[in-house]
Amino acid sequence: MPRAFQNIFSTISGDSRKQYLVRASYLEIYNEDIQDLLNKKSVNQRLELHDKDTGVYVKDLSTFVVKSPDDMMSIF
Repeated sequence: MPRAFQNIFSTISGDSRKQYLVRASYLEIYNEDIQDLLNKKSVNQRLELHDKDTGVYVKDLSTFVVKSPDDMMSIF
């Protein structure tokens, strides 16, 4: 995962014509149950998968805005 995080930020830092917003979330899907792995309060809380016009998303999944690979590693 650290290499993937480095790759994400090295790729977007090379493009000065665009501005990027990077968000991190972490979930587990097991036996058709979805759990938020970054929210300790949601232990044993089943999250719902939704299909919206913009794409598939998980309702109430916690997300964090990150600005560097170190930010991502501290969240995980």
